[in-house]
Amino acid sequence: MRLAAGLLIALAVGARAGGWWLLGGAVVAALLAWCVPEGPVVRANPARLLSAAGLVSRLALVPLCASVFAAYLVPGQRWAAAVCALVVTAAGAAGLRLARYARAWLLGVLLVAAAGFVALCFAIEPAQPVTAPRFTTGGLLASAAVLFPLLPRRKPAWLAGSVIAVLAVAAGALYQLGPVRLALSGVPVRDALAAVDGQALDPLLAGVVVLSTVPAAVLAIGGVREELAWRWASVPCGLIAAAAAALLDPEQALLLAAAAALAEVLVTAVLSMTTGITARAVITAVLAVTLLAWLPPFALLGTVVAVAAATAVTRRSGTPAG
Repeated sequence: MRLAAGLLIALAVGARAGGWWLLGGAVVAALLAWCVPEGPVVRANPARLLSAAGLVSRLALVPLCASVFAAYLVPGQRWAAAVCALVVTAAGAAGLRLARYARAWLLGVLLVAAAGFVALCFAIEPAQPVTAPRFTTGGLLASAAVLFPLLPRRKPAWLAGSVIAVLAVAAGALYQLGPVRLALSGVPVRDALAAVDGQALDPLLAGVVVLSTVPAAVLAIGGVREELAWRWASVPCGLIAAAAAALLDPEQALLLAAAAALAEVLVTAVLSMTTGITARAVITAVLAVTLLAWLPPFALLGTVVAVAAATAVTRRSGTPAG
């Protein structure tokens, strides 16, 4: 669900960064996700930093999902993103959880929708010819950075399936719209459907948007609550997420989520090396720093400030925050 929600905007942001090399960026992002080491067992202060980085990484997904929800369903109305985040916050405070069978059904529906989208994109000849990709290192790494927060970590089977889905959906959108049109799109999936005369499928697309963004945001706010081990933690965190959703457009929210996710894995890798240097930790740290370098300053600064603030209010992972 996180992947489906994020791809609704990441296709355009990744195409803007790397064009056809968005596909290569998915592979680089998957390599980093596979290399992330297990979280280390360290002293109290470093553990607070690790917990804070994880908290910010999870919380950053809420404004991303909320802003994508608003962009597709209520275009140009950022207040709708804030309302979505507040509704998710209320659900988190009420202790709403998604049962395993519900997540399985949602996954099945989203996979069918993705397969149908890819089939439509490749079934109809695009209006413009497919151009050969021009390689740029920056484009490859920047597109990897924006895709990274959408991928699962340390789960090879899930990661492989997610990468295949990203490659298929991105290839279909790039084939149908081309990298330039895709990069300029604010709602790339809707524009791709319009290119194949699929406007009649807009109600189905709206359903996919709801079924991907809302559950993903609920799971993210639930992760925040578990990180702080405090049921009502979702209330102040959700208010912060709602404010961010009202201020940021989907692209900015995605870039912030990317910076937060990369910061989390960088902290994990560096702290894991305090108990022993491993190849996976070194690769993770190097890749994370490299991808962070291609993100805009506002995302980096926002992440640093958020992690610093979270470190000040969190305790060691596994103990109540208040």
